[in-house]
Amino acid sequence: MHKLAVFTTIALLCHMAMGQDMTKVKQVVGDLSSKAFYGRGYINKGDSLAADYIAHALKQQRIKPLEKSYFQHFKMDINRYIGTPVLKIDGKTLKNGIDWVPYPSSPSVHGKYPLVWITKKDLTHKKALTRLLNQDLKSSFITFDTSVTNNKELYWFARNLFTTQPLLVKGVVDRVKSPKFSARRYLSDYITLRVRREFLSPEVNEIEVELENEFLRDYTSQNVMGFIKGKTDTCITLIGHYDHMGMFGEAMYPGANDNASGDAMILELGKYFKKHKPYYSIQLIFFGAEEAGFYGSEYYVAHPVYPLEKTKLVINFDMVASGTKWTELIHAQLYPAIEKAFVNINDRKNYIEHLKPTGYEATSDHINFHDKGIPALFFWTAGGNEFYHEPGDLADTINYPSFEGIYNLVCEFIETYR
Repeated sequence: MHKLAVFTTIALLCHMAMGQDMTKVKQVVGDLSSKAFYGRGYINKGDSLAADYIAHALKQQRIKPLEKSYFQHFKMDINRYIGTPVLKIDGKTLKNGIDWVPYPSSPSVHGKYPLVWITKKDLTHKKALTRLLNQDLKSSFITFDTSVTNNKELYWFARNLFTTQPLLVKGVVDRVKSPKFSARRYLSDYITLRVRREFLSPEVNEIEVELENEFLRDYTSQNVMGFIKGKTDTCITLIGHYDHMGMFGEAMYPGANDNASGDAMILELGKYFKKHKPYYSIQLIFFGAEEAGFYGSEYYVAHPVYPLEKTKLVINFDMVASGTKWTELIHAQLYPAIEKAFVNINDRKNYIEHLKPTGYEATSDHINFHDKGIPALFFWTAGGNEFYHEPGDLADTINYPSFEGIYNLVCEFIETYR
């Protein structure tokens, strides 16, 4: 055979050996973002259903747990919303999850309430401010016009002023471009509503809201873990969170990109290293409660199943099915030798068209390992992610522009890194 043909064949076989099964990737993302998992949150134990799915996937791939169980259970407080929430403005009922959401630490509220508009003049003119402070707003919601919201310092001054005693209002209405939902492990003293700004104008002076919260104490969630024995006990830990927003009324948060895509990535990497014994052992961790303040990873580093001192590197994957603009390798600039290794591989192979190493960001589960002194990186993609924390984060809206590149880059890095 001609030498060029031999080299071409070898290169093709190497690529085939490393390349992941995108059909399976899309199946996992589709499954985890389906209605069967209730948005992987705290309604109908959606988080636990998702954890069971991931544990079953690990078992199918013959990736064993470190101990007897794939699960590390933990307890936490969590706030959720039950029943059918209602928000009416000018007699119009807004769509839950689409037109409005509460800030996730908001308590229950029921009834009609005055809506008081606060302007820059109210806050910066002595007489106007005196009149405002003399009003009894304890049973009112407040909101701010653009003269306040366009000035961050003024906005936060006003917000903090009216959400602490003795001027504590009933609630705040934030006018937003798109209402993003989340999860919280605590309860606030007042309500915050995030409402699409087109539904609010200075002519609106009353809102009607029905919102029923349920604050769960000692709710049981879990991390899911697998382990692949390498040639050394030192391990590289691949992490990502599987939880998402759950449900708000009839609105479900599928979380296809955030972060079913990261879960699919870790499963594919696990499949590869199960078939190709690595030099370093590979630990796979799928965290719960990331959306509730990175709590699953916080619990893990406080109660490690595998010794943290044997962890050489942590790589986090979150929202890796988007990436029409660039792919960030967060924290890489903190570790110049690691950054250089990733960049050199990518320069040679062009796995990722726009790879962007960055510095410190406390934006996901990697940060809890970093705080323990363990090098921790974070793959995150920018662009094509307009439905972040919204019901529109569906499996059929993502195109995976950087997914295969990230997979190939990580495989080659782990195989060559010492």
